[in-house]
Amino acid sequence: MCVVLGGSGFLGARLCRSLLGKGFRVRSVSRSGRPKGQPEPWWPEVEWVAAPIGTELCARALRHAGLVFHLASTTVPSSSNADIAYDLESNVVATVPTLEAAASMGVQRVIFASSGGMVYGPARESPITESHATEPICSYGIHKLMIEKYLQLFRSRNGLDSIVLRISNMYGESQDCVRPLGAIAHFTERAVSGIPVEIWGDGTTTRDFVHVDDVVNALLKAALYDGADRLFNVGTGHGVSLNQLIGLLRQRLAKPVTVNFQPSRNFDVTENVLDITRAMRELAWAPGISLESGLERMVQAVQARGPSARDC
Repeated sequence: MCVVLGGSGFLGARLCRSLLGKGFRVRSVSRSGRPKGQPEPWWPEVEWVAAPIGTELCARALRHAGLVFHLASTTVPSSSNADIAYDLESNVVATVPTLEAAASMGVQRVIFASSGGMVYGPARESPITESHATEPICSYGIHKLMIEKYLQLFRSRNGLDSIVLRISNMYGESQDCVRPLGAIAHFTERAVSGIPVEIWGDGTTTRDFVHVDDVVNALLKAALYDGADRLFNVGTGHGVSLNQLIGLLRQRLAKPVTVNFQPSRNFDVTENVLDITRAMRELAWAPGISLESGLERMVQAVQARGPSARDC
Protein backbone atom coordinates (compact mmCIF):
# COMPACT_ATOMS: atom_id res chain seq x y z
CA MET A 1 0.00 0.00 0.00
CA CYS A 2 1.26 3.48 -0.92
CA VAL A 3 -0.10 6.49 0.95
CA VAL A 4 0.19 9.87 -0.75
CA LEU A 5 -0.14 12.83 1.62
CA GLY A 6 -1.41 15.63 -0.58
CA GLY A 7 -2.64 13.17 -3.18
CA SER A 8 -5.35 15.45 -4.53
CA GLY A 9 -2.88 18.18 -5.47
CA PHE A 10 -1.12 18.95 -8.74
CA LEU A 11 1.83 16.63 -8.12
CA GLY A 12 -0.01 14.18 -5.88
CA ALA A 13 -2.78 13.36 -8.36
CA ARG A 14 -0.25 12.59 -11.06
CA LEU A 15 1.74 10.42 -8.67
CA CYS A 16 -1.41 8.49 -7.67
CA ARG A 17 -2.13 7.75 -11.31
CA SER A 18 1.44 6.56 -11.94
CA LEU A 19 1.42 4.34 -8.86
CA LEU A 20 -1.83 2.75 -10.02
CA GLY A 21 -0.27 2.11 -13.42
CA LYS A 22 2.56 0.22 -11.73
CA GLY A 23 0.18 -2.01 -9.83
CA PHE A 24 0.35 -0.42 -6.39
CA ARG A 25 -2.61 -0.03 -4.07
CA VAL A 26 -2.99 3.69 -3.44
CA ARG A 27 -4.53 5.73 -0.64
CA SER A 28 -4.61 9.54 -0.91
CA VAL A 29 -4.84 11.70 2.21
CA SER A 30 -5.52 15.41 1.80
CA ARG A 31 -7.64 18.20 3.22
CA SER A 32 -10.00 18.21 0.23
CA GLY A 33 -10.29 14.46 -0.27
CA ARG A 34 -10.73 14.07 -4.01
CA PRO A 35 -9.20 16.56 -6.46
CA LYS A 36 -11.37 19.63 -6.89
CA GLY A 37 -13.35 20.08 -10.07
CA GLN A 38 -13.10 16.43 -11.11
CA PRO A 39 -16.24 14.54 -12.15
CA GLU A 40 -17.36 11.50 -10.19
CA PRO A 41 -16.22 8.78 -10.16
CA TRP A 42 -12.61 9.87 -10.19
CA TRP A 43 -10.10 7.01 -10.20
CA PRO A 44 -12.24 4.69 -8.09
CA GLU A 45 -9.18 2.48 -7.59
CA VAL A 46 -7.72 5.15 -5.28
CA GLU A 47 -8.94 5.31 -1.69
CA TRP A 48 -9.58 9.02 -1.10
CA VAL A 49 -9.35 10.16 2.54
CA ALA A 50 -10.27 13.74 3.50
CA ALA A 51 -8.01 14.57 6.44
CA PRO A 52 -5.35 17.20 7.14
CA ILE A 53 -1.93 15.88 8.11
CA GLY A 54 -1.40 15.68 11.86
CA THR A 55 -4.95 14.51 12.60
CA GLU A 56 -5.97 11.17 14.05
CA LEU A 57 -7.76 10.28 10.81
CA CYS A 58 -4.55 10.93 8.89
CA ALA A 59 -2.62 8.73 11.31
CA ARG A 60 -5.13 5.89 10.90
CA ALA A 61 -4.81 6.19 7.13
CA LEU A 62 -1.16 5.09 7.41
CA ARG A 63 -2.14 1.59 8.52
CA HIS A 64 -0.76 -1.18 6.28
CA ALA A 65 1.30 1.38 4.33
CA GLY A 66 4.73 0.38 3.09
CA LEU A 67 5.52 3.68 1.38
CA VAL A 68 4.40 7.18 2.34
CA PHE A 69 4.90 10.11 -0.02
CA HIS A 70 4.73 13.42 1.87
CA LEU A 71 3.73 16.04 -0.71
CA ALA A 72 1.33 18.06 1.45
CA SER A 73 1.81 21.77 2.16
CA THR A 74 -0.68 24.40 3.29
CA THR A 75 1.35 27.39 2.09
CA VAL A 76 3.41 28.62 -0.85
CA PRO A 77 6.48 30.88 -0.74
CA SER A 78 4.53 34.08 -1.36
CA SER A 79 2.03 33.36 1.43
CA SER A 80 4.20 31.70 4.07
CA ASN A 81 5.67 34.91 5.52
CA ALA A 82 2.22 36.46 5.92
CA ASP A 83 1.35 34.12 8.80
CA ILE A 84 4.48 32.37 9.99
CA ALA A 85 2.75 30.81 13.00
CA TYR A 86 0.18 29.15 10.73
CA ASP A 87 2.91 28.02 8.33
CA LEU A 88 4.79 26.40 11.20
CA GLU A 89 1.74 24.86 12.88
CA SER A 90 0.04 23.47 9.79
CA ASN A 91 3.17 22.06 8.16
CA VAL A 92 5.97 21.31 10.63
CA VAL A 93 3.98 20.67 13.82
CA ALA A 94 1.40 18.65 11.88
CA THR A 95 4.09 16.49 10.30
CA VAL A 96 5.53 15.26 13.62
CA PRO A 97 2.54 13.12 14.76
CA THR A 98 2.30 11.83 11.20
CA LEU A 99 5.89 10.61 11.43
CA GLU A 100 5.20 9.18 14.89
CA ALA A 101 2.31 7.20 13.42
CA ALA A 102 4.39 6.06 10.44
CA ALA A 103 7.14 4.82 12.75
CA SER A 104 4.74 2.98 15.08
CA MET A 105 2.86 1.34 12.20
CA GLY A 106 5.95 -0.04 10.51
CA VAL A 107 6.04 2.17 7.42
CA GLN A 108 9.12 1.18 5.44
CA ARG A 109 9.98 4.54 3.88
CA VAL A 110 8.80 8.16 3.78
CA ILE A 111 9.62 10.17 0.66
CA PHE A 112 9.41 13.91 1.21
CA ALA A 113 8.96 16.56 -1.49
CA SER A 114 11.12 19.42 -0.25
CA SER A 115 11.94 22.63 -2.11
CA GLY A 116 15.17 23.00 -4.02
CA GLY A 117 14.02 26.47 -4.92
CA MET A 118 13.67 27.68 -1.33
CA VAL A 119 15.78 25.74 1.20
CA TYR A 120 19.14 26.94 -0.17
CA GLY A 121 18.51 30.68 -0.16
CA PRO A 122 20.85 32.96 -2.17
CA ALA A 123 23.15 30.87 -4.35
CA ARG A 124 26.84 30.84 -3.50
CA GLU A 125 27.53 28.59 -6.48
CA SER A 126 25.64 27.56 -9.59
CA PRO A 127 24.42 25.00 -10.19
CA ILE A 128 23.63 24.30 -6.52
CA THR A 129 24.72 20.95 -5.09
CA GLU A 130 23.12 19.16 -2.15
CA SER A 131 26.06 20.25 0.05
CA HIS A 132 25.31 23.95 -0.52
CA ALA A 133 24.54 25.98 2.59
CA THR A 134 20.86 26.10 3.56
CA GLU A 135 19.90 29.68 4.37
CA PRO A 136 16.24 30.07 3.35
CA ILE A 137 14.86 33.60 3.23
CA CYS A 138 11.17 32.78 3.59
CA SER A 139 9.12 30.73 6.03
CA TYR A 140 8.21 28.19 3.33
CA GLY A 141 11.86 27.26 2.86
CA ILE A 142 12.40 27.11 6.62
CA HIS A 143 9.47 24.76 7.19
CA LYS A 144 10.65 22.44 4.41
CA LEU A 145 14.13 22.35 5.94
CA MET A 146 12.72 21.69 9.41
CA ILE A 147 10.76 18.71 8.13
CA GLU A 148 13.95 17.39 6.53
CA LYS A 149 15.63 17.59 9.94
CA TYR A 150 12.76 15.80 11.68
CA LEU A 151 13.01 13.04 9.10
CA GLN A 152 16.68 12.68 10.03
CA LEU A 153 15.69 12.49 13.70
CA PHE A 154 13.10 9.79 13.11
CA ARG A 155 15.56 7.86 10.97
CA SER A 156 18.16 7.77 13.75
CA ARG A 157 15.74 7.52 16.69
CA ASN A 158 13.00 5.27 15.32
CA GLY A 159 14.59 3.58 12.32
CA LEU A 160 12.03 5.20 9.97
CA ASP A 161 13.72 5.30 6.58
CA SER A 162 13.25 8.45 4.51
CA ILE A 163 14.42 10.10 1.31
CA VAL A 164 14.23 13.82 0.56
CA LEU A 165 13.84 15.24 -2.94
CA ARG A 166 14.62 18.94 -3.22
CA ILE A 167 12.52 19.86 -6.23
CA SER A 168 13.12 22.95 -8.36
CA ASN A 169 10.37 25.02 -10.04
CA MET A 170 7.79 22.48 -11.15
CA TYR A 171 5.25 23.04 -13.91
CA GLY A 172 2.90 21.10 -16.15
CA GLU A 173 -0.52 20.82 -17.72
CA SER A 174 -3.43 21.16 -15.26
CA GLN A 175 -1.38 23.29 -12.85
CA ASP A 176 -3.62 25.80 -11.10
CA CYS A 177 -2.72 29.28 -12.32
CA VAL A 178 -4.80 30.87 -9.55
CA ARG A 179 -2.56 29.55 -6.78
CA PRO A 180 0.44 31.90 -6.56
CA LEU A 181 2.99 29.20 -7.30
CA GLY A 182 4.22 28.47 -10.81
CA ALA A 183 5.49 31.12 -13.20
CA ILE A 184 4.94 28.99 -16.29
CA ALA A 185 1.28 28.27 -15.54
CA HIS A 186 0.64 31.94 -14.76
CA PHE A 187 2.51 33.20 -17.83
CA THR A 188 0.93 30.71 -20.23
CA GLU A 189 -2.65 31.29 -19.12
CA ARG A 190 -2.34 35.05 -19.41
CA ALA A 191 -0.35 35.02 -22.64
CA VAL A 192 -2.87 32.76 -24.40
CA SER A 193 -5.67 35.08 -23.19
CA GLY A 194 -3.87 38.19 -24.40
CA ILE A 195 -3.70 39.54 -20.84
CA PRO A 196 -0.43 41.19 -19.73
CA VAL A 197 1.95 38.97 -17.79
CA GLU A 198 3.22 40.28 -14.46
CA ILE A 199 6.88 39.81 -13.57
CA TRP A 200 8.26 40.70 -10.17
CA GLY A 201 11.58 42.43 -10.77
CA ASP A 202 13.33 43.12 -14.06
CA GLY A 203 12.92 39.64 -15.54
CA THR A 204 16.54 38.57 -15.13
CA THR A 205 15.64 36.23 -12.25
CA THR A 206 16.79 32.75 -13.29
CA ARG A 207 15.04 29.50 -12.42
CA ASP A 208 15.35 25.78 -13.10
CA PHE A 209 11.99 24.62 -14.52
CA VAL A 210 11.22 20.89 -14.32
CA HIS A 211 8.12 19.18 -15.70
CA VAL A 212 5.81 17.46 -13.21
CA ASP A 213 6.03 14.13 -15.06
CA ASP A 214 9.80 14.12 -14.57
CA VAL A 215 9.25 14.80 -10.86
CA VAL A 216 6.85 11.86 -10.63
CA ASN A 217 9.49 9.64 -12.21
CA ALA A 218 12.02 10.83 -9.62
CA LEU A 219 9.60 9.99 -6.80
CA LEU A 220 9.11 6.49 -8.21
CA LYS A 221 12.87 6.02 -8.52
CA ALA A 222 13.33 7.15 -4.91
CA ALA A 223 10.75 4.61 -3.76
CA LEU A 224 12.85 1.75 -5.16
CA TYR A 225 16.30 3.15 -4.39
CA ASP A 226 18.56 0.86 -2.34
CA GLY A 227 21.70 3.00 -2.07
CA ALA A 228 23.08 5.05 0.81
CA ASP A 229 22.18 8.63 -0.16
CA ARG A 230 19.08 10.19 1.34
CA LEU A 231 19.00 13.64 -0.27
CA PHE A 232 18.62 14.46 -3.96
CA ASN A 233 18.15 17.59 -6.05
CA VAL A 234 15.48 17.21 -8.73
CA GLY A 235 15.54 19.73 -11.56
CA THR A 236 17.10 20.03 -14.99
CA GLY A 237 20.46 21.58 -14.18
CA HIS A 238 19.76 24.42 -16.61
CA GLY A 239 18.62 27.96 -15.80
CA VAL A 240 16.23 30.15 -17.76
CA SER A 241 15.48 33.78 -16.98
CA LEU A 242 11.90 34.99 -16.83
CA ASN A 243 12.62 37.24 -19.81
CA GLN A 244 13.84 34.21 -21.79
CA LEU A 245 10.69 32.35 -20.76
CA ILE A 246 8.56 35.15 -22.17
CA GLY A 247 10.59 34.97 -25.38
CA LEU A 248 9.89 31.25 -25.73
CA LEU A 249 6.16 31.87 -25.22
CA ARG A 250 6.16 34.56 -27.90
CA GLN A 251 7.77 32.12 -30.33
CA ARG A 252 5.16 29.44 -29.66
CA LEU A 253 2.17 31.77 -29.76
CA ALA A 254 3.53 33.78 -32.69
CA LYS A 255 2.03 36.92 -31.20
CA PRO A 256 3.09 39.69 -28.83
CA VAL A 257 3.09 39.02 -25.10
CA THR A 258 2.83 42.16 -22.99
CA VAL A 259 4.77 42.24 -19.72
CA ASN A 260 4.12 44.46 -16.72
CA PHE A 261 7.17 44.64 -14.47
CA GLN A 262 6.43 44.95 -10.75
CA PRO A 263 8.78 45.72 -7.84
CA SER A 264 10.90 42.74 -6.82
CA ARG A 265 9.90 40.69 -3.76
CA ASN A 266 12.19 40.15 -0.79
CA PHE A 267 11.75 36.35 -0.77
CA ASP A 268 12.86 35.86 -4.40
CA VAL A 269 16.50 34.86 -4.91
CA THR A 270 18.22 36.08 -8.06
CA GLU A 271 19.27 32.68 -9.35
CA ASN A 272 18.33 29.10 -8.52
CA VAL A 273 19.63 26.26 -10.68
CA LEU A 274 20.12 22.78 -9.21
CA ASP A 275 22.96 20.35 -9.77
CA ILE A 276 21.27 16.99 -10.45
CA THR A 277 24.41 14.88 -10.79
CA ARG A 278 23.65 12.81 -7.67
CA ALA A 279 20.11 11.94 -8.77
CA MET A 280 21.33 10.98 -12.23
CA ARG A 281 24.07 8.77 -10.79
CA GLU A 282 22.29 7.17 -7.82
CA LEU A 283 18.66 7.06 -8.92
CA ALA A 284 19.40 6.44 -12.60
CA TRP A 285 17.03 9.33 -13.23
CA ALA A 286 17.19 12.22 -15.67
CA PRO A 287 14.63 14.78 -16.84
CA GLY A 288 13.10 13.69 -20.12
CA ILE A 289 10.93 16.68 -21.06
CA SER A 290 12.69 19.76 -22.39
CA LEU A 291 11.41 23.21 -21.51
CA GLU A 292 10.51 23.81 -25.15
CA SER A 293 8.46 20.61 -25.30
CA GLY A 294 6.88 21.27 -21.92
CA LEU A 295 5.87 24.79 -22.92
CA GLU A 296 4.32 23.47 -26.12
CA ARG A 297 2.25 21.02 -24.08
CA MET A 298 1.21 23.81 -21.72
CA VAL A 299 0.10 26.08 -24.56
CA GLN A 300 -1.86 23.28 -26.24
CA ALA A 301 -3.58 22.36 -22.96
CA VAL A 302 -4.63 25.95 -22.25
CA GLN A 303 -5.85 26.48 -25.80
CA ALA A 304 -7.81 23.21 -25.72
CA ARG A 305 -9.71 23.93 -22.53
CA GLY A 306 -10.03 27.69 -22.98
CA PRO A 307 -7.97 30.11 -20.93
CA SER A 308 -8.99 31.24 -17.48
CA ALA A 309 -6.33 33.90 -17.09
CA ARG A 310 -8.80 36.50 -15.92
CA ASP A 311 -8.71 34.62 -12.60
CA CYS A 312 -4.90 34.28 -12.47
